[in-house]
Parts: sequence; structure tokens; C-alpha cells
Amino acid sequence: MDRKANLEAMYHFTPSLIGRQVNAEYLPQEITGYKNNPFIEALPPIFEEEFVGSKIARFPDHNDEQRKLGKQTRLHLIQQIADYVEPLPSHLLVEQRLSRLMRHGYKARNPLTRESVKQFHIGFENILESGVDDGDTNLAGIRSTASGFAILGVSGQGKTTAIESSLLLYPQVIHHSTYQGQPFIRKQLVWLKLNCPHDGSLKGLCFNFLQAVDSVLETNYFRKFASKGSSVDMLLPVMAHIATLHGLGALVIDEIQNLSFMKSGGAERMLNYFTQLINTIGVSVILIGTFKAMKLLSGSFSQARRSTGQGDLIMDRLMEGEEWDFFIERLWKYQWTSTCTKLTDSLKKEIYKLSQGIVDIAVKLYMLAQWEVIMHGKDNKERVTIWLLRNVASRHMQLVQPLLQVLKRNDPSAKVMVDDLYPQWDVLDQFLRNSKEKVNIQGEIRSQLLRDENIELDQNRYLELVKTAIDFGASAENAEKLAKRILLQNETEGDLVRLRKELLQEIELTAATADIHNPISENQTEREQKKRPRNRTTRKKEPSILDVDDLRNTVSSHNAKSTEIYENLVELGTIPSEEDLSKLIV
Repeated sequence: MDRKANLEAMYHFTPSLIGRQVNAEYLPQEITGYKNNPFIEALPPIFEEEFVGSKIARFPDHNDEQRKLGKQTRLHLIQQIADYVEPLPSHLLVEQRLSRLMRHGYKARNPLTRESVKQFHIGFENILESGVDDGDTNLAGIRSTASGFAILGVSGQGKTTAIESSLLLYPQVIHHSTYQGQPFIRKQLVWLKLNCPHDGSLKGLCFNFLQAVDSVLETNYFRKFASKGSSVDMLLPVMAHIATLHGLGALVIDEIQNLSFMKSGGAERMLNYFTQLINTIGVSVILIGTFKAMKLLSGSFSQARRSTGQGDLIMDRLMEGEEWDFFIERLWKYQWTSTCTKLTDSLKKEIYKLSQGIVDIAVKLYMLAQWEVIMHGKDNKERVTIWLLRNVASRHMQLVQPLLQVLKRNDPSAKVMVDDLYPQWDVLDQFLRNSKEKVNIQGEIRSQLLRDENIELDQNRYLELVKTAIDFGASAENAEKLAKRILLQNETEGDLVRLRKELLQEIELTAATADIHNPISENQTEREQKKRPRNRTTRKKEPSILDVDDLRNTVSSHNAKSTEIYENLVELGTIPSEEDLSKLIV
């Protein structure tokens, strides 16, 4: 066995995710910047949320008749829960970011332009060494449109599931042969997902990259470029060359927290290289890890997360309440016990207590509980009880119990010891401040950070509410405050019509109260009455004559209820009725 073979065996790496390969079919583009670019036109159409949700979902085969099957068969059916995926908002956010990131990154990497060809003549070692000029243009004259973002969160919350489900919606390799009647032979590598090496070494990452590309494209890059004497400085330009040649749309690096095991300066060097890939070469990079990686990403890589509207995503534990109820109610119906156990509020609370809102633990707990009661249940009464859940958690989930106990106690000093499950507040604060884009935070942490300016509100709904408020007379400043308040009060509400109605009702009642119950005017009138000289003859005060459209006509007394004011304002025509409002904002 030669030295190359020994090295290949030593660094043997197979990518954890392999996608499908297709021949190029070019689709017409609605967006001008996406036209006449084979790398973009060969991608699938831009997906709508409904399509993404239906494709990401993985539901077990289940019906109530299966309760009558034998024990062993039902034990096999329960195993399906391990693969259960319920589409959550975080899944949709990941796919939307990925879709924009790849297409926008390809805009400056059209393989048919002179600048793209020029890069191969200059050499990627020179391009990386030169960086970019004051106009963010590299040595070949290309200004990168690529970007990067990070997905951070608690272990077991579905970060990897979210990104892998999104990646698999796209072909991994597209084979080009002709484009617009001209020969164009290219293997386009749309995405590549790697795990950060356990030792966090940059050389290990380079070797993993070469072997992963070989595995997917059936090339021979590892044997050609890798050797025991290969230096990182030699391998990095090779990676950039291959990524450009094959039009790599997104490089995904999982388990990025492994960088924390690097010696001083090692992690910074790898993150600097990712920054170079984005800013100089134009390859978009997505980093995924636990909260342990947050401090690392607050440094150099934060500069690579360009102002492109992607923003980072933090996926924390599910919050107890509507979010948790939705998840557990959907999961609970996948039950194969002979006796149906209805989901009660007590059971919801107990499962949350035992899992602390961590999706992976909740799913495994429910699966183990069903196995336990089917195998050891007495008198054919196979019920999932609180006692059963506690018993299963204590006996079968011992390794995670110390960590869950820390989360239950909510002890800040203890949480420092479990930075994979919970970020330190000073690190989170630095991460938010260093982010050029809004950070979308999902889960338990969000409830404690709603007032932070760097948390991403749903921009589309936010802008629509601001516009609506301004259209109905609110100042720009007040419109922004009202829109933000309504969104924060209704985080789980997706119906824009209902949000607008709530916004307008608040505007109307606030305006009516301000105009009618004006304490300054009333006090001023009272003072003026006291200053007037008293006449010996008491004269009856004549009622003031108001204009027909005067708002004061809507109030019969100072004790008028808000509902009465609202109805009178509608009758006066000052504000629209419910019917008119519905027509206006549907």
C-alpha cells in the first residue's frame, strides 16, 4: 500500500448527507439578477412555505386499528417516532435563508463571465493572499454577493434536521452539458455538508472537504493534492479552486463547537478562512453548533455575515405554552398502546418538566414510555401515566438528568457549566451586538429577550403594520412602536388581517380617548371659570353648539365606555366599521 493509500485510509471520510444528482433543466427567472446565469437557472423554483412544510414533514404510519396488533409488531411501529419531524417555524426560516443565500451568492459567480474565467488564470493562492480592495472587489474584479449565517442552539432541538431537510429539497449535483445552444460541461455542486473535525483542525477540514467532493462527484482530488507533507497554506487555495470550479452554492459546517478544543489561535484561523471564502471567493457558508460556539462566532466570522437580510438563527428549547402545546399534541396522536391515553394538561406539564422543552428528549421519552408499558404492562391496561413517564426518565435517561436538573433549577451559576444547553448572557449579548443583521431567536431564550433591538421581528408583517398605522394617521414613530408592540403580544399569530384589526382598534380608541378626555383642556376651562367675576344674577349656561363632525359628539358623558365611543365613532363616519375594515385589509 503506497503512502497516498495510507493517508487516505487514515483520513477516510464519508459525508453524512448525500443528495440526488440531476441533469440541468433551465427555468425562466422572474428576478432580473437571476437571469442568464446557468448556476441559478438550473436550480428548482423558489419554494413557497406550504410546499416546504409538506416536504420536510416526516409522519409515522399510524391508525387506531394498529392498536389491535401483536406486541412485537407495535414495538416496531413505535420505533417510527424516532424519525418523526413536525414542521416548525424554525424549519421554514432555515429553508428561506438557504434559498436566498444560494441564489444571491451565485449572482456574482456567473461561470460565463470573463471575471470568473480570469480567476483560474490568476490563481486562487494569489486571490486569497490579495483579499479585496476598498470596493470589496477581488483580484479578478469580482465583488462577492455571498453571505454567511449561523444556526446555534441547544443540543437535540433539531438544528441538523432543519438544515438537512432544507438541503435535500435541492439536488446536490447538477450536470450541465449545453446552455443557450453553447457547450457548457460542468458538474455543479449545489451544496456540501461537513462536520467540523473532532480536533477542530483546519488541515482535517481540508482533507474532509477533498474526500467529500470525491465521494459526491467521483473525482480524485484527495489523491492528487493530499499528502502527509501537505501544508494548510497549500490546501486552502485548492479548496477555493475546487469550490469555484464546481460552483459550490453553500458550504455547511456542522458541530462547529468542536473549534473550542483548538489551541490558541487555531479556531480564529479557521473562521478567518470561512470569512475569506465568503468575502473573497464568493462561497456562502453556514455554520451550525451549540451555544458553546457562540463566543467563537462573535469575533471574525461576525464580519462575514454581510448585510443581506439573512440573519442568524438561535434555536432554543420550546417555550411552555402555545408552542409546546402544539408540538406535544401533534406528537401524542402517534400512540400504539392497546388502551388510548388522552393527553391532559397534567401530562403536558410533566413531559415538559422531564424534557425541559428539548424536542429530541421529549420524543425519545414518549417512545420509551410506550415501549415500557407494552412490554411490562399488567392486565392489558397499557396507559401512559405521569408515574410511568417519571420512572422511564429516571431509569433510561440517566445521562441527561444532571443537565436537565440544571435547567429546571434555573440557576445562572450552574448554567455556566452547561454551555452546550444554555448560553452565558454576556456571550449572548456580545453575539447580538456584533451581528450586522437581526438575529431570529426561537424558543425559551426569546421570552427573556423580547425587548432586545437585535431580535428579528417578522419584517413583512412589521412593515405592513407600520404602513397601516401611518395610513390611519399615526406618526412614523408611533406607528413603529405600535407595530412592534402588536407583534410581540401576538408572536404566534400568523393572520395579518387579525393583527391589523387589533392595531387599528388600538389606534382608534387611543385617538378617541386623547381627543375627548383631554385633562389639560378641562383643567384650563375650570381655571377660566374661577377667574370670571360672579354676576349677582345667576345665568343659565347655554349649551355649546358643536359642528356635526366634532368628535365630542360621540361622548354623552365623561363616564362613557370605550365600546360606546367606538360605536359612535363608526356612526359618525370617523373610523371604518368592522365590515368596511374587513374589505379594506383582506
